[in-house]
Amino acid sequence: MGSALLATAAREGTAILSASVIEGRAVVLGAAQRAGRVVDMDACARAGVLVARRSSTGTAAYVGGRSILWSLALPDVAALVADATPRTLINRNVRPFLRALAGAGLQAHYFGREWIAVRRAPAALLGLDGTREGAVLLEVIAGFDEPIAIPDELATPLEREVQRFRGRSPEALAAMREAPGDPLELAGRVAEGVAAFAGLQLEEVSLIAPLDPAPAILDPLDPIPAGLLPAPPLRVPIGWIEAAAGAHGEASSAWLGGDVLAPRWLLADLAKTPEFESNTTGLEIPIEGAALSDLREALRPWSTLGR
Repeated sequence: MGSALLATAAREGTAILSASVIEGRAVVLGAAQRAGRVVDMDACARAGVLVARRSSTGTAAYVGGRSILWSLALPDVAALVADATPRTLINRNVRPFLRALAGAGLQAHYFGREWIAVRRAPAALLGLDGTREGAVLLEVIAGFDEPIAIPDELATPLEREVQRFRGRSPEALAAMREAPGDPLELAGRVAEGVAAFAGLQLEEVSLIAPLDPAPAILDPLDPIPAGLLPAPPLRVPIGWIEAAAGAHGEASSAWLGGDVLAPRWLLADLAKTPEFESNTTGLEIPIEGAALSDLREALRPWSTLGR
């Protein structure tokens, strides 16, 4: 859904907001995360937990029971908040969600990086994507019945090595409300708050979408293209950056991914630029959790081999 919203916002030049309740037991990976680096695929299969992928980048979210997904697509970074820039995109555009959550009785804060705290407990994860022309997608996924953190028994040692929530224990939204209530009602109430801030007019569509139809990820190397070999991941503030290339380090067939919040086109462009000297140098690009220099550093072993 996120990709379709982003394309529509870019084409029509208008902001689009959607809110939905998703059900199931799943780990929803960020668009550029290698499955086998994040989750123990065998453990997920034994537990009956689906491994799926969303279109926005960022870190993985656990969906246990019901969760809420809000997707905000903008034709440009300042479409909603006038002083937003690529550098401040997340900080500025997450504010309407914080206010809307507070209006629903869930006092929320954003301390940077990839998650939102409700009553000081991590409660929602952020996802990001964008187009070369400047349209952006910001997604917020919150656990309603269960927290968003991947259970330890489903995570790999590399994933458990990262202190994702700065020592705080994530909480489910239902547990932080006086009465759990209906997730669809909460999803709509927050959407109304964001829409009011943005001057958007909402069109209500009642839809509860189970995660079962989502394509299941079975290959631990997914989404690395076939024939490419992964390098050891590079540690960065948000977690890990990953790269892969052909057996002889051919730069033309490299892949770049990981936990970083960044437009997918940027990762693709950096991976296929032979000298790994991005033509985006000097431009502001929405990116959180790592720097452009980190992305280039992850590709450096392949660059050296390919020369």
